[in-house]
Amino acid sequence: MKSPAYLVVAMGLSVLAGCAQPIQNVAVPPPSLQTAYQPQPYEKPMPPQQGYAQPSYAAPSGAAGPTGYAAPPQPNPYGSYQALPDQAAYVKAYQTQREPRVMVIVLAPKHAKTYASIHATPEDFDAIGLSMINLLGANGQVDIQNASMAKQVLNREKFLRLQNGDPAVVPLLKQQLNTDVLVEIRAEPTAQANAGPAVRLLAQTVSTTDARILATHYIDLPLPMSKPMIDQCTSYLADKTMQSLATIWSGAPGVLNPITVRIYHAATVDDVLQIKRFIQKVPGVSLVINRGMTGGSTTAYGQLDVQYGGGPGDFYSALKQELGVSTGLKATDLQNNTVDLEITGPMVLKTTTIKTITRVRTETHTTVKTVNENPIMPAH
Repeated sequence: MKSPAYLVVAMGLSVLAGCAQPIQNVAVPPPSLQTAYQPQPYEKPMPPQQGYAQPSYAAPSGAAGPTGYAAPPQPNPYGSYQALPDQAAYVKAYQTQREPRVMVIVLAPKHAKTYASIHATPEDFDAIGLSMINLLGANGQVDIQNASMAKQVLNREKFLRLQNGDPAVVPLLKQQLNTDVLVEIRAEPTAQANAGPAVRLLAQTVSTTDARILATHYIDLPLPMSKPMIDQCTSYLADKTMQSLATIWSGAPGVLNPITVRIYHAATVDDVLQIKRFIQKVPGVSLVINRGMTGGSTTAYGQLDVQYGGGPGDFYSALKQELGVSTGLKATDLQNNTVDLEITGPMVLKTTTIKTITRVRTETHTTVKTVNENPIMPAH
């Protein structure tokens, strides 16, 4: 009697034999026969017309975002640009402020072990800077300077100090690049976020003229540092920065937004103080703050913060009118919120007329006395 295994093998061979079919040769058209080789048209896959959908913004755990915050307004490669909620007010205030030049710098970790601990690369932190530049640039309406220019004009030591957040280097950006506002974003890993390991983004906006802090905001960026998450967190930071700058630049009541007045080549500190007294009398000036004066044997210098209801050009014209002189004082720089004044010659200030009226019976005698102010002298 045949075994079951033998029967199974025999049945399998019979099935294979029944399925086998003869193979026929097929003639292949020669290359000269062009009609045999016609391309087959296929539809190219295209993105949807309305662009890809983005979720509504919700601040990551541990960072409270504004109520009803809009979706990340990154320029959509498949659609149109969407503005941040506070962009319109920010751009308007930027124009009111006479279009200050802005620079964005990201202070990223310096050690390779830090990157390895969060499985990130320097390019991930560069993406944070690019996103902030794109947002604060407001679709090209705000002048954002290239941060790499700072590396070209500063020596290696000063640039490293800038990267380390040394505030003493900030004025050099004003001197070398005419940068008016610096937005620094320090990015460091943290284990203190509610959502777990994250990168803490600390944004600080500083005036390069007087190192005055204009805005400070922060948020925790949960890991991994994906593009949607970077876009959400930088959108929050950029919009909060826009709110602060719009409030200051628009000249809102009670907000300090002074014109920095620097006085060069005075003969003595007393001459600088005399100019300060005239500045306090200029119509439209509500506050004058002394930011420092110094003098030597031949020259003196002073810096004042002047709260004025207008631009630097209007202030300079009003000051000349108050001084009552047309020569001896020259503005060497009028930009953004800065006025640099240089004393070029003796300034004989306008005179003060004092009238004394004496009445005797029906006769009136008037005596006119003219008092000349001491002239302001230039440095020798």
